Amino acid sequence: MNSAINRRCFIVMSGKSTRGLADRFCGWTDPPLSPEGRQQILTCHQDISVSAQSLPRIWYVSDRRRAVETFEILTAGTQAPVVRITEKLREINFGIYENLTWEELPYDFQRSYETCMREPMRLRFPEGESFREMCDRVSALALDILSYQDDDSDIGVVGHQGSMRLWQMMAEGLPPETFFAETPELGNGLWLTISATHVAQWRHKYLSPESNA
Repeated sequence: MNSAINRRCFIVMSGKSTRGLADRFCGWTDPPLSPEGRQQILTCHQDISVSAQSLPRIWYVSDRRRAVETFEILTAGTQAPVVRITEKLREINFGIYENLTWEELPYDFQRSYETCMREPMRLRFPEGESFREMCDRVSALALDILSYQDDDSDIGVVGHQGSMRLWQMMAEGLPPETFFAETPELGNGLWLTISATHVAQWRHKYLSPESNA
């Protein structure tokens, strides 16, 4: 398949989880959707029904429970889709800071985090992931999805605020420095036009060894 072919992708942020009620860092932790989160996705489902939009037939979904539940609610009543559950669409791993609130973080890390909001490639969570590592796994999966599909069907992707923000940035060619400029709303869906070429160029520009020089 020609990697330059644009694909329509419907990306969806999972709804709010039970850990999100206290604004805790929730990356690889695996809580279910909260009642509010389920309502967020039901609202998204209703909005799609009212607009008579057709959901994609092919889906890629984060393996975290809140994302799987989001997918199940969103596609309820539709023709059985093709779905692949994958860990590569997870949120960033917050490491030792999983399940902590901002106020519970060490003061030194709070200051470091605030600096990294301007330079996210410097961000790393102790015993977790770096921002660069998350970018690499999410973009590698995107490249695989967009390069090797047998047709040009629309694609659905269910992930989290971080992983879905990256899909948006790759589609628009935005640099890592813009990551924190916009925070997608949990439970929202967004149509993008993106190709494997978009992703490959983004990876080369921002993740290749030359970009570290």
